[in-house]
Amino acid sequence: QSGTAVVRSEPDPRRVLAVLDTLRPGALATRYGPGLKLAQTILEDSGLPGREVVVVSDFQRAGWNGGEGVAFPEGTRVRTVVVGEGPVANHAVAEVVLTRDQVEGRARVTPAARLTRTGGEAPLEVEAVLELDGRPLQTRTVSLPAEGARVVFEPVNVTARHTRLTVRLPADGLPLDDAHHRVLGPERATRVALVGSPARGTAGDLYLRRALEIGDREPFEVVGRGVAIPPAAELAGTHVVILYDRPFPGGDEGIRLRSWAAGGGGLVLVAGDRGRWGEEFRDLFPGVLGGVEDREGGVGERLAQLDFDHPVFELFRDPRQGDFASARFYRARALRVEAGDSVRVLARFDDGSVALAERRVGAGRVLVWSSTLDAFWTDLALKPVFLPFVHALARYASGRNPAVESFAAGTVLDVTAVEVMEAAGLGEVAEALAAAGERVALTPSGGTLPLDAGRHFLALEEPGYYLLRPPGEDGVRPVAVGVNAELGEADLTPMDPRELVAAVGGAVTDAAGATAGGATGEGALRLRREDQERRQSLWRFLLMGALGLLVLESIISNRLGRRGATGGWHAKATG
Repeated sequence: QSGTAVVRSEPDPRRVLAVLDTLRPGALATRYGPGLKLAQTILEDSGLPGREVVVVSDFQRAGWNGGEGVAFPEGTRVRTVVVGEGPVANHAVAEVVLTRDQVEGRARVTPAARLTRTGGEAPLEVEAVLELDGRPLQTRTVSLPAEGARVVFEPVNVTARHTRLTVRLPADGLPLDDAHHRVLGPERATRVALVGSPARGTAGDLYLRRALEIGDREPFEVVGRGVAIPPAAELAGTHVVILYDRPFPGGDEGIRLRSWAAGGGGLVLVAGDRGRWGEEFRDLFPGVLGGVEDREGGVGERLAQLDFDHPVFELFRDPRQGDFASARFYRARALRVEAGDSVRVLARFDDGSVALAERRVGAGRVLVWSSTLDAFWTDLALKPVFLPFVHALARYASGRNPAVESFAAGTVLDVTAVEVMEAAGLGEVAEALAAAGERVALTPSGGTLPLDAGRHFLALEEPGYYLLRPPGEDGVRPVAVGVNAELGEADLTPMDPRELVAAVGGAVTDAAGATAGGATGEGALRLRREDQERRQSLWRFLLMGALGLLVLESIISNRLGRRGATGGWHAKATG
């Protein structure tokens, strides 16, 4: 959020009050910093002697962290006016978790909502309603205790993109968090071309193929289960190519694969016995592959160094998500990585040799795994971490992110940023604007925002659904964007206004005009006048001093003038 000066400078208080009457509370998060920073700028630019800031607020603690870096000019007085009725009883839909599965080839989700409550100890009976595309579908009566509750709805089928799913509670004193909005659609499969070795066929990649076929929230579609590199037409619609225990192709096929990777494709080479690449493609890979090495005399090594800051392994930062230490590696290829900003080592064995490395090539990612992903060179495929690791590896290589199902109020979308909009499931909007098409955004409150190539930033300021469609085409299913208020806004715990005043360096003045010393409003006004009088008296002394200097200069000048005149007469008399 940023501060806005609705009236920069206005001597007529009636105009100021008229503008203030047009302002309404919004759904954005409370932040004191931007407004106070704007006030600091106005004060610093002002040449007037009196500086005073009036802060009218409920002083919600959540909006102030003390590190905003605001410092008012010296001598600024800060008047605080506290509004609001204190804590308000509130219930909210804090979160909606969706469990996905497939039934007879159709996508299905099971919504579960987490409900919270503040104010009151006795259980509160509320009705939680599940809505789909604005129509009530299911209702659950919930006994909501002070510590909150969880409600699970029956599964629903999702057959169309931009399906609007809302869990709603009855309106209360803080209605902005009484509903939670999500936008769903059929699961977007990541297409993976799995290319095996001509010598082994598809037998060596059995574990890898089975892992990819077990889909989760964003399933994988395994294509090209053979030994041939996909043709150009098929490659264009493929997100990841995995070369399993086979050489990188040379000639035109290799050039086509390199161009595809640089354009945003993900290439994974699982080395095995036969993985290699020609010298002409050395700039495509993170290093140089060497020979096969036995690990610890056949006893096996472990993965000892994992880059948990990398998307492939960040899931496993939490030990409850799986432990790689139990997996042993009996053989692997030597992989010597090259230095460079685009090269990164993601995993090493006990002895420090490289297990997984990456090179960024253009918009794409190229990864090399120096062992295998079967049960011959390692037992990793038999461990619980294998499935999530393979999914994380393929998903990262694809460069795709899960679709964003909702945004927080205050988010600003650049609808012409194709990659960002595609990740949010809004690629149609970016494509339409790129083709000079028009779109209209309907706000949750019923307003209309033009959305064309000239206006491509969409500010999501209201909870609910923004609906984007071509103008005048009400029959077209709109693209929906779900927006929710920040849950922390329901925490109305106040702060001491003096804490804020002390942080900005102002002299404290209360709502009646009393200073921190306890003077009345009239007394504070008198003190301000006395302070102004003291400043003016200083100028009087300076003016009197300057006048004295002028008088003294006149006296000295007159005396010197008379002496000069007398000396000249004696000269003439004697001459």
